[in-house]
Amino acid sequence: MEIGYFPQIYPDELIYSVLARFYVHSGYPAYTFCAEDIFLNKRVRPDMEFLNVMKPERLESLCKKMSMAELIEKHTMFPYYARFLPHVRRNRAFEALCSMGGDYNNLLAIPKQKNGEHRYLRYCPLCVKEDRTFYGESYWHRSHQLTGVGICPVHGCKLSNSSVMLSGKASPNLVTAEQEIKEMDIIFGNEIEKQLAGYVRVVFQSAMDMKNPIAVGQFLHSEMSGTEYLSVRGEQRNIQKFYDDFMVFYKELPEQGLTELWQIQKVFNNYRLNCFEVCQIAMFLNVPIAKLCSMELPDRTQEQLFDDKVKELHKQGLRYPEIAKRLNASYNVVKSVGGGRYGKYSYEKETHQKCGAKPKNWKQIDRESLPLVKGAVRKLWGSGGERPHKVTEFAVSKLLGYPDKRLELMPLCKAEILKHQESQEQYWAREIVWAVQKIQKEGKTPNWKQVRTLTNMRKDNVLACLPYLKEIAEPELYEMVLGIL
Repeated sequence: MEIGYFPQIYPDELIYSVLARFYVHSGYPAYTFCAEDIFLNKRVRPDMEFLNVMKPERLESLCKKMSMAELIEKHTMFPYYARFLPHVRRNRAFEALCSMGGDYNNLLAIPKQKNGEHRYLRYCPLCVKEDRTFYGESYWHRSHQLTGVGICPVHGCKLSNSSVMLSGKASPNLVTAEQEIKEMDIIFGNEIEKQLAGYVRVVFQSAMDMKNPIAVGQFLHSEMSGTEYLSVRGEQRNIQKFYDDFMVFYKELPEQGLTELWQIQKVFNNYRLNCFEVCQIAMFLNVPIAKLCSMELPDRTQEQLFDDKVKELHKQGLRYPEIAKRLNASYNVVKSVGGGRYGKYSYEKETHQKCGAKPKNWKQIDRESLPLVKGAVRKLWGSGGERPHKVTEFAVSKLLGYPDKRLELMPLCKAEILKHQESQEQYWAREIVWAVQKIQKEGKTPNWKQVRTLTNMRKDNVLACLPYLKEIAEPELYEMVLGIL
C-alpha cells in the first residue's frame, strides 16, 4: 500500500504515538492491516519506548525531516536510558537501535520492575488540554514516561496512568492518547518534586555527546571538591555525612529514586547508571545542568592540588607539623605526601635512581606520537579512492606497530581516535559511497552485484545504514543506491 499521508511529528512525541495517529487517521479497518504496511513482521508488538523493524519506505516517511539519529534522540526514550552509560556501551546501544536490530535492551540502563508490577503510558491532564488547543488532538509525550518522575515536569501536576500497558503481555495494538484519555483529575506535587522533575526533563532533552568518555561516578566525585563530603586531600568520601544531608534534602520526595546509602555509593562507583538517580545527586550538589550534560574533569584533582600546596609550603621552609595545621590536615598525610610516598600522584624523590629501567615520560611520548596517530587516522578513514576502514584503537595500534594498551597511556592520541569513532551503520554508509564512486570511475553503471562484491554487505546492512547514507551522500548517489536495492 502506498502511503500518501503521514502525520507531522509533534515536539517530544514518542514514535509509537506517531504510528498510532497514522493508524487512526488512515482509516484502517483493523490493526493487522496497518501493521502489515508498517512493520516487517506484522505480528510484532509495537515498542512504545523505542521502535520496531520497519519497512524501508515507511522508515523513509519518518525520516523525511530528520535523520535516524535525531529521530532516536528526540522521539524515543534512548537519552534517558543511555546518557550516563560508559561511552563504548552507549555507542553499541545506539548502533543497535539505529539498525533496528540487536540487543539494545540489555545494553541500556532500563530499571527492572519490582514485584511484577506493570508500567502504563502516562499523561498530564494540563498537557492534554494544551495539545488539544494547539494541535487539535493529544499525543503521548516522552517526558511523561520518565521512570522515577511522578509529576509533569512542565506543569507540576501528578501524572495519570492510562490503560495502555507499556510492559507486559498486552495484545499488539496502536492506541492514540486522544482515544484513551477521557477523565482527568488534577493534583499538584510538592516543591521538591517539581524542582527535580524540571531538572530531569532538561537533562533528558539536552543534546547527547556520544563520544564523551568521562564516567559519571568520577564526574560526581569531582563535583564534591571543596565540600565537607570529601576529606581535605579529596581522596576519601564522607559518604555517611553525604547520605544524611541528602535524605534531609529529599525528605518530601515520595519513596522513589535513591533511598539507601549503598545505592548512593554504587552511583559514585559507576555501578548504578540510572538517569533519575544521577540527577538526584547532581541537583543536590548544585551541578548546573549544562555541566552535567557535557561532563568534564578538572585539569588538577583536589588530591593533586593538595599535594602541590604541601610541596610549595615545604619549599618555603615550613615544617610538616606547621603545614598540617595550616591545611587542617593530618600530620601523617602531609608527611607522606611531602616525602613522595602517597598514592598515585606522589612526587618523585629528589635522590637519583641508581639502578633499574628509567621510567618513561608518557606525556612527552603522547605529544610526540600525536602527528603519527593523526596520519594513521587519515589513512584508515580513506581518501583519494582508497577503501575506508573503521578508526579504532586496535586498528591504529596495528598500523603503527604499537603494543596492546599503549594508547591507554596516551590521552591526546586516544582523544584523536575518539573524534573519528562511528557506528557500524555509519561506516557502512561511507563504504557504499566509496564502492559506488569506484564503480563509476571505472566507467560502469553501478548495480547491486557490483556493490555487494566490493563491500561484502547484505541488503539488510544497506537498509540499516540508509539514514546515514542520506546525510553524507549526494542526492543522486543516494537515489541510485535506492534504485539498485
